[in-house]
Amino acid sequence: MSSPDTSVDFPVCLRLRDKRVLLIGAGNIAEARAQQLIEAGARLRVIAPQATETVRRLASEGRLELLERPYALGDLSGQALVFVATDDRRVSEAVAQEARELGIWLNAADEPDLCDFTLPSVGRRGPITVAVSTNGHAPALARSLRQRLTDQISLHHVQLARLSGWLRERLPRGPARGRLLKRLVEDDFGGLLARGQRREAWTRLRAEIEALGEQKT
Repeated sequence: MSSPDTSVDFPVCLRLRDKRVLLIGAGNIAEARAQQLIEAGARLRVIAPQATETVRRLASEGRLELLERPYALGDLSGQALVFVATDDRRVSEAVAQEARELGIWLNAADEPDLCDFTLPSVGRRGPITVAVSTNGHAPALARSLRQRLTDQISLHHVQLARLSGWLRERLPRGPARGRLLKRLVEDDFGGLLARGQRREAWTRLRAEIEALGEQKT
């Protein structure tokens, strides 16, 4: 008797810019998926017998390639990632089989047994992404929790994230930089921004950067 599968999904954030991604299906679910993939910078191809007006518009704007026809064997060739969003289980199974043979990871909407990866419920505020997954068990619960968490992200959190990225590009690597970036979050710098005390915040930041320079000499 085999033991029950107690494994959990491994969360990652994929960088899909300029990656070739295939989406099979062009209904409402596929439409939302297409917009997410375009936002991620993917080179998106959509294959479906009939597309929504939004998908057609995105194609006319050059933001995706649209082939209005059924899926055919060989369509997955050269793709980095594949998404299926149809209401035809047979199509999803056929696409999954080709994906397995080619070693391409696949996500099939509402077909967790066919998926190589699942999609969390995602919320964004600037560079901050909140993702909640229930391993495919409870998408509605994931959406509810994601909304609650996203609502807690304020403007000063977004400012802190962007500032941290700016500093990481300009300050030399090392423990001192790491400590400075940690203090930006743990000290009252974020609180100053939240209270609208920008001048005080930048004064404190300049002092921190100057202290970092003195530590190097």
